[in-house]
Amino acid sequence: MMKTVADTTRPYNIKTIVSLNPIMVDGTGMCGGCHVQVGDETKFACVDGSEFDGHLVDFVNLMERQRMYRPKEEIEKDHICRLVKKVEEMEEK
Repeated sequence: MMKTVADTTRPYNIKTIVSLNPIMVDGTGMCGGCHVQVGDETKFACVDGSEFDGHLVDFVNLMERQRMYRPKEEIEKDHICRLVKKVEEMEEK
């Protein structure tokens, strides 16, 4: 949706700030998990801020990076934490 808004406002030169939520692992920028291309610079959402100029964000690259985690998310979505499972078993008794 933010890409669409940025694409819509670009021809009218309307300042558009987007708030990104890429995968963040360590919150220091060292892992690089949250890197995003903003214009000709690589930024790290966890340290450079999650808000960027929407007209400069490379949304295509950002969305491709987000998609690479989908297979793992599908596997994990059915996972039940052992603690949660134990609590549910206790509640059934």
